[in-house]
Amino acid sequence: MESTSAIKSNIKHYWDWRSSSYGLDADRSLQVEDLWQTVMKELAGDGRGKQALDIGTGTGQFAFYLARQGYKVTGIDLSEKMIELAGVHAVQSGLEIDFRTGDAEHLDFEDNHFDLVVSRNLLWTLVHPEEAVREWHRVLKPKGKIILSDGFWQNDTWKRLSVLAAKVLKSLCSCAWGLNLRFFSHYCRFQKQLPFYEGILSRDARNLMESHFKDIRFYDTARLGFNPYEDDKQFFIVHATK
Repeated sequence: MESTSAIKSNIKHYWDWRSSSYGLDADRSLQVEDLWQTVMKELAGDGRGKQALDIGTGTGQFAFYLARQGYKVTGIDLSEKMIELAGVHAVQSGLEIDFRTGDAEHLDFEDNHFDLVVSRNLLWTLVHPEEAVREWHRVLKPKGKIILSDGFWQNDTWKRLSVLAAKVLKSLCSCAWGLNLRFFSHYCRFQKQLPFYEGILSRDARNLMESHFKDIRFYDTARLGFNPYEDDKQFFIVHATK
């Protein structure tokens, strides 16, 4: 069994490598970018005079949406390379955002500091998601809001080498095979120690949140008109208050 520090080191190493090909929502399509900006406007509202924390910010996309809405935003990620790219993208977009490395399960902020906490597609790769959610609650101000988006990504296919081999053979003519192999090589040793490695369902997210937050609600993703991920991927957006 891998130690927590060893797991996080491997996760950091993978996402440092993955950062150069990770991209932004606009790289997929302007429709995807507009979709997420609309959701953030609806759920987060006007951020003037307020502070927001984007946890697992990656290349900074959620942080950008919030900064455009007037929030003073801090974005953290375990990956230094992701943070570096997020900073570059912020400068290119004319946005002032405080990007820094940080651990989602152990936040380096005082209690009751932020008006809003957001996170997207992070819970599946956390060693201790319960500790993370407790930390996210801690740094929120009373009546502060949390917005989480995640999904069931069906990562269970990586549990079998035969499936990996089939995937690689199927995608030899694309760059996807390299991503598949690298992902497997980093996560195979400790995937069973990640409670939501296969992805997380909305009911599991509610269970994580209900002992800390109140007024838990799920955004009706059918209103978006299309799935911003692959069609077979289930995703949700949940928001609540402290």
